Amino acid sequence: MIQVKDEFKKLIPALSIDEHTQLTLNICKEGIREPLILWNNYIIDGHNRFEIAKQFNLEYKTISKDFESEDEAKEWMILNQFGRRNLSAYQRSVLALELEDVFSIKAKENLSKGGKISQEGLLISAKAVDTRKELSKVASVGHDTIAKVKKIQEKAPDEIKTKLSTGEISINAAYKEIKKEEKKENFLKNKIKFNTPILKKETNQNIIHGNCLDVLPTLSKNSFDLLLTDPPYGMDFKSGWNNKSKIKNDKIEDTILLFDEALKQTVDLLKEDAHFYIFGNINFLELIKPIIEKHLNLKNILIWDRGVIGMGDLKSYGNSFDIIYFGYNKKYKDLNGNRDRDILNFNRVTPSKNIHPTEKPIDILEYLIKKSTMENNKILDPFAGGGSTLLASKNTNRKCTGIELEEEYFDMINLKLHGELV
Repeated sequence: MIQVKDEFKKLIPALSIDEHTQLTLNICKEGIREPLILWNNYIIDGHNRFEIAKQFNLEYKTISKDFESEDEAKEWMILNQFGRRNLSAYQRSVLALELEDVFSIKAKENLSKGGKISQEGLLISAKAVDTRKELSKVASVGHDTIAKVKKIQEKAPDEIKTKLSTGEISINAAYKEIKKEEKKENFLKNKIKFNTPILKKETNQNIIHGNCLDVLPTLSKNSFDLLLTDPPYGMDFKSGWNNKSKIKNDKIEDTILLFDEALKQTVDLLKEDAHFYIFGNINFLELIKPIIEKHLNLKNILIWDRGVIGMGDLKSYGNSFDIIYFGYNKKYKDLNGNRDRDILNFNRVTPSKNIHPTEKPIDILEYLIKKSTMENNKILDPFAGGGSTLLASKNTNRKCTGIELEEEYFDMINLKLHGELV
């Protein structure tokens, strides 16, 4: 008894309405001239003829073929379709992809035979087979087309596949739409993941009192995932908004020597793919930038929009931004989350509330930490200042080692970390 196997039937590209109508007219007029081809009583060629024969009670003949396996029968069906019908590149690719598992098995068998002796006493050489290229040969399309159609079959709705079969849209157009939707989905997933609130855990923050040039050589090499610091700006800073004292070693000649030596000692402490963020001032870009590039790989200079105009010439444009040098040690790793702009909008710390003259806001530090590290990663800040990097690390479940020269700030940082100073 003749049987129809769905798995075989789906290998036959559907006829269009016009094609099916014409075939029906031809068969009703001339009869079924070509025999149905069977394997183990399953139709492997002639599904449309069989349905028309049943509909109009027509006679037909059959012949049987002998295959060792169902996979061999499928392979014959697909190759037979290529030889008999004028199929589109999309239809040929879809059919070829049905042979992907068959070709993959053959490729593995070919490799497993390598080094063995054949019955004729010949050494069998193992030859790697690129399944995608083999499929492209069968379908007479480029291997990139096979890859695109595979993605389309996995992701596209039936409506798109139907339009591809009828030629209403091209493979490239359908593929671009899928990639566009994937990009939107990935953007949303990354955004949600990046902005998901962190469940805070207790992490050990290490604040060290001392000169960073003395402390850095005592730290473990190749152990830090991020360098995040705000070194002396080199501008003899004294805020006009509070009574905090001037920052020591904050003249440009002091900064260059200190900064150069500190970076030199820091490099060996960083992992190869560690990122760095170094806050700076645009006025000294030409002096500081070469020092960074001497020791590390500078990738971007970010603009931090503080949201307010600072002190200065009231008759000119007011300065409202700082810069942040961003880069990596030896090997670049991707940032977390989505691709963001290089202009960061975070309000400054209200001058009357900070404990350090150039204290940076916690939220911008938390943002940078999340972009470049994972939880439990280690962060280094050789110029701890008001301790904001340590607090931001604590808030994001990272471990920070901070070094602070001034005892006054060192004591304040300890109070801040223990929640005794807000």
